[in-house]
Amino acid sequence: MARAERAGADEERMRRLERFNRLALTAQSMIEYRRDREAELAALVDAAHEFVAAQQYKDLLESVARRARLLLKLDVAYVSLHQEDLHHEDRPGTVVLSADGNAVKVADSYRLPADGGLGGMVRTCHAPFWTPDYLGDSSFVHVETVDDIVRAEGLRAVLAVPLCVGDDSVGVLYVADRQVRHLTPNEVTLLCSLADLAAVAIERIRLVEELRDTIGRLREDVGEARAALAGTRRSADLQSHLITQVLERRGADALLAAAAESLGGGTSLCSPLGRPLAEYGNLRPVAPADLRAACRRAAETGRPTPVAPGYWTVPLYPGEYNAGFLLTDVGPEADHTVVPLLPMVARTLALHLRIQRNDSTKAQSHQDFFDDLVGAPRSPALLRERALLFSLSFRRPHVVLVASGPHGASARLESSGADYAKELGGLCSVRDGAVVLLLPGDDPVAVAQTAAPELTDRVGHPVTVGAAGPASTVDGISDAHREAAQCLETLRALGGDGGTACASDLGFLGMLLAEENDVPGYIKTTIGPVIDYDTHRFTDLIPTLRVYLESGRSPTRAAETLRVHPNTVSRRLERIGQLLGEDWQGPERVLDIQLALRLYQVRSALSSRSASASLPPRPAPASRTVLGSQRE
Repeated sequence: MARAERAGADEERMRRLERFNRLALTAQSMIEYRRDREAELAALVDAAHEFVAAQQYKDLLESVARRARLLLKLDVAYVSLHQEDLHHEDRPGTVVLSADGNAVKVADSYRLPADGGLGGMVRTCHAPFWTPDYLGDSSFVHVETVDDIVRAEGLRAVLAVPLCVGDDSVGVLYVADRQVRHLTPNEVTLLCSLADLAAVAIERIRLVEELRDTIGRLREDVGEARAALAGTRRSADLQSHLITQVLERRGADALLAAAAESLGGGTSLCSPLGRPLAEYGNLRPVAPADLRAACRRAAETGRPTPVAPGYWTVPLYPGEYNAGFLLTDVGPEADHTVVPLLPMVARTLALHLRIQRNDSTKAQSHQDFFDDLVGAPRSPALLRERALLFSLSFRRPHVVLVASGPHGASARLESSGADYAKELGGLCSVRDGAVVLLLPGDDPVAVAQTAAPELTDRVGHPVTVGAAGPASTVDGISDAHREAAQCLETLRALGGDGGTACASDLGFLGMLLAEENDVPGYIKTTIGPVIDYDTHRFTDLIPTLRVYLESGRSPTRAAETLRVHPNTVSRRLERIGQLLGEDWQGPERVLDIQLALRLYQVRSALSSRSASASLPPRPAPASRTVLGSQRE
């Protein structure tokens, strides 16, 4: 146009050249626009590929923020998602989950207000909003929190577009620049297209994660169903096996053995106080108090109760504390499927015991026999015959205990005594207001000291126990019962309520109460160590002890009588104290010692006289006869 004008072209030619120029500029603009659109579409396609390849939320959101910033060539980009669990005044909140660019103040998981600012407008209208200068634009409601962020980041131009899936908005995509910038509609449309791709990818990731969670839960359900089916089959097999054992009358030992082999640990049938009645396998020792507490909780709940890790107790009859318990020790590393089997094993054992109880005619006959035995029967020969008839053989010694509370034999003491006797394989009866127990054992003192605290714990008040025995024959039971009853009465008369005693514990009173006055045994029990010391060491402790007591326990007067130095008497008394114990000079011990010394002196004199009488007479010496003849 310049050359034509210099050449003097006419007006028509100039208008035509101007039109050509406009057409050329238009063509060039269209070509550049199409080239830009192709680049933008290529960038969108690349972004779509990248979004589809993302497998996790974090990777996807980082990709969306980075693509948005690079697409519009701005400084920063943010992606925020709506989360319904962030409630504030009944409105959900928005959380920035990804940021790209030189962002300083806004980090991941930064919470934005639910309303206000461009984000609030986008969320409300589901449409894009932008401003060339955020802080200087008064066309929307400002929120102080957002303004502080924009001011701290130094942002000016801001564009916010919704992330929509259908009609639902899942978040907001922000891009911002630190310069005042007027965004073109084409840039807004381009970011909206990117936001639509991002929203679809976000929804896809969400659906995939939900599907993964559903598949995981289904797998867990299938695993639990398989485990439950296996447990049911195992329980059915074990129950069938145990029921067969019960029907075949194999006994509690066989049931415990079958249960232990199936459960993989030791099993035991125990009393409410933890005393084992039958056992198979090995069980770890536990504190009796812990075992009793666990049994009490199990009886209350009716469910397996842990005593220790892998150590369980189950009531045979839920709700009944005195009915017995099943103990199982499967170890801390045992499979959790073992515990549901325990109630079934306990019920099977309860069924076995109930069958045994219903078939207890013979046991009741034994009980009647014992009642007659301790009740002064008319014909001992008839009792011996009944013992043979009922096969009541004493394969080991038994002791007899007579127990009474503060007010005699209460109903609770009778019930507890019967349960305790059953646990130990003994018998129980009630005579003359006291509970009589026949228990296996050869030491009445030890049996009584074990029974008294357990009966006291069961009935809730002190129980006084007299003991006698052991009895190895049927005839000896009645004698032992009378002796134990006399020990009980003597113990209560002496103010020993709540204690235990047998004839050997009562000193000379016990010797008088015993059916056979065991004088040698009384002497040996009371001063036997001193006698043995004198015999083996040729000392004079017994004479010193006798003179010391006869002189009013005065070492000086005893020394004068013995014609020794007082220090000698003191040393002998010190030795006697070592042999008899430090409390040997107590009033009760002194009385027993004096009686034992007197009995020992009498027995020694009688023994010497008997030995002299049994010797043949000595012949007279010959020399004496000769001398006598000469004198005569």
